[in-house]
Amino acid sequence: MREAEVKCDIQIEEGLKKRLRGSSYVLVLYPTLKFSCLISKRFKAQIGMPPENGKIIEVDGVKVCVIFKVIGSRFCGDGFEEFEFPVVDPEKFYPRWIRVKEDLSGDFGYL
Repeated sequence: MREAEVKCDIQIEEGLKKRLRGSSYVLVLYPTLKFSCLISKRFKAQIGMPPENGKIIEVDGVKVCVIFKVIGSRFCGDGFEEFEFPVVDPEKFYPRWIRVKEDLSGDFGYL
């Protein structure tokens, strides 16, 4: 899938921002949509180095990389083989907002 070039509102809790400001590490965010029997969302965040193809942006003095994916599964539930879901216009599915908590949990949404 080609990289979506859509901007979204990224909110990071203050404690996490303090921890990352001035650091050489990047906050890497992985919002994922999964198409199976239903559409579900997954969110993962980690501190480290972004993938080679990741684009780094700055949010309130913190380096951030968002890796958005759309995946599918032929069967319902977790544990089944997943594959990258072909999407013609990934920008239409890109989240409008992402929120990250200090413990690296978070969420993303569309409204």
